[in-house]
Amino acid sequence: MKIKAPFDRYLLMLGLALLLANLRTEGHFWHQFIANILFTFVYWEGNYQLVGWVRERFPLMQQTRKRIVTQTGLSIGYTILGGTTVTLLLDLFGWAPYEWDYHLRVLLMGLFITAIIAIVYETIFYFDLWKSSLLESERLKKTAARLQFESLKNQVNPHFLFNSLNSLASLIPVDPVKAEKFVQEFARIYRYVLEVKDRNFVSLREEMDFVSSFVYLLKIRFGEHLKFEQQLEKHLDRYHIPPLILQNLVENAIKHNVILKDRPLVIRLEIQNDTLLVRNNLQKRSYPAASTQTGLRNMVQRLQLVANKDAKFYEKEGYFCAEIPLIPESD
Repeated sequence: MKIKAPFDRYLLMLGLALLLANLRTEGHFWHQFIANILFTFVYWEGNYQLVGWVRERFPLMQQTRKRIVTQTGLSIGYTILGGTTVTLLLDLFGWAPYEWDYHLRVLLMGLFITAIIAIVYETIFYFDLWKSSLLESERLKKTAARLQFESLKNQVNPHFLFNSLNSLASLIPVDPVKAEKFVQEFARIYRYVLEVKDRNFVSLREEMDFVSSFVYLLKIRFGEHLKFEQQLEKHLDRYHIPPLILQNLVENAIKHNVILKDRPLVIRLEIQNDTLLVRNNLQKRSYPAASTQTGLRNMVQRLQLVANKDAKFYEKEGYFCAEIPLIPESD
């Protein structure tokens, strides 16, 4: 992983080696300089590469502790090994005869340099993560607000209101009791929309009660040409889901498919492995309904935003299928 650094490390290595060579009065200057440049390069460049390697494996802010512990262990081991290797090479070439005191001194110097390098790089990296985290938080807030607005806008869709009021008007003279029930379910829908507008999750039971009210209004309009099948009762209290997603899927199926007496639209719901599978038989309109293609994208973004999970949408064997990951109660 490339490390963002505000300086050229090779120039600093050269400068540090020159400084150390000038500080030592005994021995040949160039021998001292070469020895120092070797130690500095081995310590600095090796630990630099280790820092990048560790970051690739623990790149997140919440992994900071694990990253620091791993880096510390690897750096100490590498520094001791690298310092010992260079010390033995210098003895082999006769530039610095082996002495335990000298060996210990260069190892302590190496550990000091390593500590400075690690602190500088980790501080820069953590600061960058912190800035990125703040920017991401603001982006997520804006995305959440936009998706919430889109969901609310869908619920006051003028076509839905127009069709619902038309259905109500036709019911009142012929079946006042059913008309009253229609008004109750209609009011329940909008009450629910107002109640959940600021919530990231609702229980699956709450969402299904809402969808049942929504489907009731649709069945007044389409009758038995629209079939809604589900066997979720034993799962309703075990899971949570972002609100209004199911209603959007039902509305999407109504919008893009023909619903006729001899070609009923069947929407089925079932749960498989903590995933809600919503599917409907495909009988696409001859003239497709106008679509901005944002509905399904909004669902994907909402699930990523609030649950960090992926929704899937696909066509298979004559069905349109949506796989919506659920949030178990224990989570």
